[in-house]
Amino acid sequence: MPLQSLVLTADQYLLRQLRSVLRDLGIGVEICHRAEQASACLRRRHFDVGILDCDASGAGDVIGQLRTAASSRSAPLFLIGPTDCSVETPFGVEADHLLSRPLSLEQAWRALRGARPQMESTMFRYFRVGVEAEAVLLRSDGRTEHVLTRNVAAGGVGLRVPFPLQRGETLVLRLELPQCREVIEAQAEVAWSNAKGDAGLRFIGLAAECRSLLEAWIGKELEEREFAFVFNGRRRVLRPVLIPATEPAP
Repeated sequence: MPLQSLVLTADQYLLRQLRSVLRDLGIGVEICHRAEQASACLRRRHFDVGILDCDASGAGDVIGQLRTAASSRSAPLFLIGPTDCSVETPFGVEADHLLSRPLSLEQAWRALRGARPQMESTMFRYFRVGVEAEAVLLRSDGRTEHVLTRNVAAGGVGLRVPFPLQRGETLVLRLELPQCREVIEAQAEVAWSNAKGDAGLRFIGLAAECRSLLEAWIGKELEEREFAFVFNGRRRVLRPVLIPATEPAP
């Protein structure tokens, strides 16, 4: 599944430079000329990176929305401004990266390519895959509980549990995913639970090898679950619904 960027600028030169670099990096782009457009996009969907022109009218509001939206607040933020612009922006928000005017292809390529791992981490954290798989919980009092997953994300899992779990409880999760050769083990804490027997766990300790296995599995599942169709001569793709991994599903 390709990464997705949100670009806010009315500067045609910047748009040409950014389009070229993002296309070469395989990153999708949503271009907004006005702050109202960008705000509407952020309400509808997740973005893996935000690229905002400090000179764009209303940019401060969009920066604030990007940093507070549950689905995009971890996305790297690029701000485009004058050469002497500081990391602490005029809008009181600290940027992850600064791109200075005049923007060269080399500067944009180097900065965006370097931030790609952070973008990928953001994408995997917020996409969850619905799957029913067996899991084992090792609780702090020594009990072993067998449960079923409802969905899986890189940041945690949703479970069906026939017993109460207390928010904040820490435990060990062992999970065997379909078509995954290894058992994934993680330290986790209960992020939420309800009276219907649903609960969400947030990973607080996950070995690098297990994280790589989990992200590879999620990426493969998301690609296989895309549904393509043609409408008015254009190819459209329906993708899985995006929900923050540590919050209850609707």
